[in-house]
Amino acid sequence: MKLNKATVVRRYGQALFSLAEEKQQRTKLLAELAELKTLLAGNPDLIKVLLSKQVSYQEKKAVLDIIIKAASPLTANLLRMLFDYNRIKDLSAIIDEYIRLNDQYEKTVHARVTTAIALDDAQKEKLAASFARVVGADKVILEDQVDPSIMGGVVLKSNNYIYDGSLRFKLAKIKRLLLK
Repeated sequence: MKLNKATVVRRYGQALFSLAEEKQQRTKLLAELAELKTLLAGNPDLIKVLLSKQVSYQEKKAVLDIIIKAASPLTANLLRMLFDYNRIKDLSAIIDEYIRLNDQYEKTVHARVTTAIALDDAQKEKLAASFARVVGADKVILEDQVDPSIMGGVVLKSNNYIYDGSLRFKLAKIKRLLLK
C-alpha cells in the first residue's frame, strides 16, 4: 500500500525530530535544516536533477555526496534514506514538518500582522508579547505587512486564530448594525 505524501512527511518529520531530541541535537539540526531549505530554494533544479530519469544513478549519487559532505551525520542519513527510498522530492516538506514540531516543542507561534502603516520594533515587540499571552506561547515570530486598505488598527493571523481589529472591520460592523 502506497502512503500519501502527508503521511510520509509526518512520519519522517516525527522520526527525525525524535532522533534529534534523543541525541540532544534538536537546535543544531534545526539550523542545518533551515540552511538546507535555503539551499533548495536557491537551487530549484537540484531536486529535479536527483529525480530526473535522464541523469544516471552514479551522477545523482555524486551530486548527493557533495551535499552530504557538509552535513551532520543525522542530515546525511536523512538525505541518503530519502534518496534510496525515492522520497527526495519530499525533503522540503519534511524540513517544514521538523520546523513545525520544533516550534510546537518550544511553544513558538508564527503570525502575520497586517497594519495600515509600518510598525517600529517596539510596537512589534509589544504586539508579539500581547499575542503570546493570548495564545499561550512562549515566543511569537511576527511577519509584518502593510495594507493601507485596512485604514487603521491591526489584523493578526496565526494557524487557527484570526484577530481583526482593523478600522475597516469595525466600520463594516457598524454599517451592519445600522442596516438592521
